[in-house]
Amino acid sequence: MSPGRALDLGLLLGILGWAASGPHSLRYFHVAVSEPSPGVPEFVIVGYLDGNLISRYDSDVGRAVPRAGWVEKNLDEDHWDSLTEIGQSQQQYHHMHLDRVRGRYNQSGRGQTLQQMYGCDILEDGSSRGVYQTAFDGQDFMALDADKMTLTATDTTAQMSKRECEAGAGFQLLKHFLEDTCVEWLRKYVSYGRAVLERKEPPTVRVSGKEADGFLTLYCRAYGFYPRPIAVSWLKGGEVRDQDTERGSVAPNSDGTYYTWASIEARPEEKDEYRCRVEHASLPEPGLFAWEPESSQVDISLWMDIAVLAVMVIITMCIR
Repeated sequence: MSPGRALDLGLLLGILGWAASGPHSLRYFHVAVSEPSPGVPEFVIVGYLDGNLISRYDSDVGRAVPRAGWVEKNLDEDHWDSLTEIGQSQQQYHHMHLDRVRGRYNQSGRGQTLQQMYGCDILEDGSSRGVYQTAFDGQDFMALDADKMTLTATDTTAQMSKRECEAGAGFQLLKHFLEDTCVEWLRKYVSYGRAVLERKEPPTVRVSGKEADGFLTLYCRAYGFYPRPIAVSWLKGGEVRDQDTERGSVAPNSDGTYYTWASIEARPEEKDEYRCRVEHASLPEPGLFAWEPESSQVDISLWMDIAVLAVMVIITMCIR
């Protein structure tokens, strides 16, 4: 994975702990870094619709660009000019704000990051909701209480930024964007990308095991699925063992699909009692998957190779 891609997925999605909610969601993620490097610009904005990457602005290019074919096809230059103006303005603001926060934390001696996530959801009942969250160096900094439409801060330094934000016109502009402009954009994007957003791609599931210190850890990995909601559970003897299961987050792939995993510890002699159950909108019914030790897989693969080689030899003899 390239540094730029790691920036998109690691800093933006992982650190801010984002998850889409509602039938449809629009999210914009900002990252400002104090020490840019090759592949990691000083400032980046990426936009996601229902978890699908649709736009990107970065300080190296200096212009907002579409990142999905259907987006490029349906939105004119005026829209991208507007996003470019927003990106250039936000780049200047984040640069100043990052320097200010670094100084207040007295952490100007090393590289720092400032992350921001904002956007809106359209919920099942047709209502909408705005979301806003910031982080400094991967730690929660400031967030929006969507019910009260007020900002909350995590510490005294964040309180200072909160007061500065609320004292100026910026917070009113943010609320207007979240309540009006964002929802308008979201509805428009959904109407253009309905075929992509309503597709269903089934997960590819792989079960593996690793034995150490007398215990067997079973892993169930599901990837390449869409839409995002999925349920991955471990069963022992047909009984769900959620309390013993460790789960990873549902994270995006670069192609707009998702992946996730779940693991459980088992006694080696009880391995045959365990099944991984996967439920997804693309599957007519839940799938059950068992672990097949690698030795068996290797043996099967070897015999298949031998069989193919034997057929090739016979064909060669016939041609002669």
